[in-house]
Amino acid sequence: MHRNSRSVGNTILTCFTILALLAWSNSSAQAQKATDEDPDGKEIAACTLSMDKIRHLTRAAIELKEWEQKNPDLAKGIDGDELKNAGSITEQAKIIDTKFPQGTAIIKKNGFSTKEYLVALYAFLQAAMIVSFKRAGQAPDPGKLNGVVNPANIELLEKNWEEIEKLNASLGSGPEKR
Repeated sequence: MHRNSRSVGNTILTCFTILALLAWSNSSAQAQKATDEDPDGKEIAACTLSMDKIRHLTRAAIELKEWEQKNPDLAKGIDGDELKNAGSITEQAKIIDTKFPQGTAIIKKNGFSTKEYLVALYAFLQAAMIVSFKRAGQAPDPGKLNGVVNPANIELLEKNWEEIEKLNASLGSGPEKR
């Protein structure tokens, strides 16, 4: 992974995110083709972000990270394979809601259900990785992005990249300066 995309991939360093990304990466090949057989991929591709939504994602991530730091044994409470093997984002959200009600409360306080948080997070990370690759001169083939990522999200992040960098820096893991 390119260094800029690596730092974007580390954007939200919470247990929820890491475990959810493990689960998502397990099905990322499926997500590359958002078909009728892949409702999660379709939902992620259809998710339209706004800067307000990204700010709420960041706020939730900061609060989750703080909560996790106060509860260092938190990661022991969930098996990464459980989320990785979950068949859908809905199943992932149910696992998180069941195993981490305090984390779910933080997510809800920031305006998301756990499923909405995961969908928005995945949509954000997809767009951020694409923007990072483009900024590094390694733009993906646009034809391969059709139905996979919302072009409006890419445009939003490109137009607001400076603020995205500041939000990421507030998490202690912002994109590296070029």
